[in-house]
Amino acid sequence: MTNLLTVLRDGAGFVVIHKPAGIPTEAYADHDTVEARAWKMYQRPGSPKLPFVGIVHRLDRPVSGVLVLARNKSTLRRLNQAFADKQVSKHYLARTQVPLPGEVGTLRHFLVKDNLNRRATVHDRAKNGAKLSTLKYRLRNQGNGFYAYEIEPITGRYHQIRAQLAAAGAPIIGDEKYGSPIRFRPNEIMLHAHRLAFPDAEGGVVEVEILPDW
Repeated sequence: MTNLLTVLRDGAGFVVIHKPAGIPTEAYADHDTVEARAWKMYQRPGSPKLPFVGIVHRLDRPVSGVLVLARNKSTLRRLNQAFADKQVSKHYLARTQVPLPGEVGTLRHFLVKDNLNRRATVHDRAKNGAKLSTLKYRLRNQGNGFYAYEIEPITGRYHQIRAQLAAAGAPIIGDEKYGSPIRFRPNEIMLHAHRLAFPDAEGGVVEVEILPDW
């Protein structure tokens, strides 16, 4: 719903939301974004000051799914460290029109961020400016002209899943930027962050999961 966010978990210093496809994560200009919607949700009546909303990680504009936001600076620092220390587990669901090699596998490439064209270029070998990018995949089901995969990115690179699946010959359905021959919905591709697990301040683990609407 416009200008609102679906809250999946409200915790101590953080909130986990369902990011809708079609909007960016971070605010810029006067565009509709996750950050702008969070400001509106948590704005105190009559207060001219924007509430604190910490962007811990991002999902691409055409991607939907689980996203955690920090509600204060200390939680932001803690969650940033958890991501840096690889204490966070992220799983995605993706649909392709072409199968990946094998029902279970690992993709390993070197990615370069192309800022001018807002995309990632993929290379099989190391080169200057390229970052090693690795993900694991597992076929969940197939039928009606599509293949559904669960994806676990081991690294967290710009457009990593989109670029690596396309490089393997299986672009995500609707992802015209990376070679999909068919469209999905406007500003949306069939990639969804369906499960996120991260440590909480008490030493436990917060795990949130939501399935896509496709």
